Amino acid sequence: MAHLEQFRDPDLSLWQSAVDEVVAKHTGAARAESVGGKPVIQRPDSSDSMVEGAIVDLKAESANQPLQPPATTAQAATEGVGAFAQFCSTAARQLAWAKIRGDQAQIAACEAQFAKYGQCDSGWLEVAEKYAQFQLQIKLQGGKVPYRVYKSIDDFVIDGKLPANAKVGIVGDWGTGDNTAKQVLAQMARKKPDVVIHLGDIYYSCTDFEAQSYFLQIWKTYFDPAKIPSFTLSGNHDMFGGGQPYYKLIDGLNQPASYCCLRNDNWQFVMIDTGLHDRTPGGCEPTFLEDTELAWVKQRIATAGARKTVLLSHHQLFTRYSHIVDPPPLGQPGMAVNQKLQQQLGDVLPQAALWLWGHEHDFVVYEKQMGVLARCLGHGAFPVLVSKPPKVQHPEIAANDAIRPGQNGNFFCHGYAIMELNGCEATVSYYQDTDEDNPQWVDKL
Repeated sequence: MAHLEQFRDPDLSLWQSAVDEVVAKHTGAARAESVGGKPVIQRPDSSDSMVEGAIVDLKAESANQPLQPPATTAQAATEGVGAFAQFCSTAARQLAWAKIRGDQAQIAACEAQFAKYGQCDSGWLEVAEKYAQFQLQIKLQGGKVPYRVYKSIDDFVIDGKLPANAKVGIVGDWGTGDNTAKQVLAQMARKKPDVVIHLGDIYYSCTDFEAQSYFLQIWKTYFDPAKIPSFTLSGNHDMFGGGQPYYKLIDGLNQPASYCCLRNDNWQFVMIDTGLHDRTPGGCEPTFLEDTELAWVKQRIATAGARKTVLLSHHQLFTRYSHIVDPPPLGQPGMAVNQKLQQQLGDVLPQAALWLWGHEHDFVVYEKQMGVLARCLGHGAFPVLVSKPPKVQHPEIAANDAIRPGQNGNFFCHGYAIMELNGCEATVSYYQDTDEDNPQWVDKL
């Protein structure tokens, strides 16, 4: 399993996306592999010097200690090409932002810097150009996500596609495009679900290249959206690319909007969009629902009739092992509860049978609280090092600490859920990828 790094900042994540796309296209033929009999691009990881260089550069930037390229060519000559990549990343980002601002003098200065050192891979110039394209496209959108508002409050309700005795596969934070993601989806496919739902996050920024290469291309090798209804929710990383690639993706899945309701006579899966308002650099404020969407959600609950409701989102309502805003703003304590979502949805939560969310790359079996039975299911594919285990941050949030992800080498295990509907009853089985036959936990609803 390869190690990946993520940043909860749209500008830094977009830089990772630019590096990834350039490296993937340069090495694509050599790294492509067969999945379901079809060639699929293998995502570059930190074994590539440009990917690793970008990580070092962005870690320094996020710590407000940006790296400075060597002052002289003699100093540059002492650095190996791989070690020098971190400085190349910094210099290339400076060039990209000069292009975005249209600062011709700064563009010339940055290009001269590259020529002066001669150590930087020419791919960094492509990365700078790609990143400038990303940012300028978002600027052309006015920074607005192409979020869809219903015309009728009963829009985005899907009937006739959820059998009475259905099997629903659910996975969160799955869009890494690496071998682990493929293995998890293969396990889910062997359980033959009738519907498959992804709780959001295609890394690093859900650019069009990432959405198509690391989500849709792989997804279609296991689940044909024309035959098996497929959904992917809006996560924070899905909005970092401006949102257009995400909406192109859901159109390819025949998903009507970033929020929708799939239902039969006994159950309804109410999928909500918590990603729209989490594009703030650093994630300084808790996310929330649009007022129109909140009215739509409450209408689904009010008109449920005999149906039981399952809520699904990317973001969590509360957390035990992390913080709602993570890391917390400097000098402020971490929050255990998203008070905005609590105020919006608190009155309808007792009417939900279950709420499944992701965002944290973890599996957490929460005790019922705040009127809702909840599970964190965000361990679909993103690698979490065993050397950096999640720690209890909010003991006041009750959970079963005995049920935690196991270990698989240097990383924690990944997993998914299979919900089997049987009329008005349901069983939710939570599997780890190291044992696809025996669930780690089971809920009876």
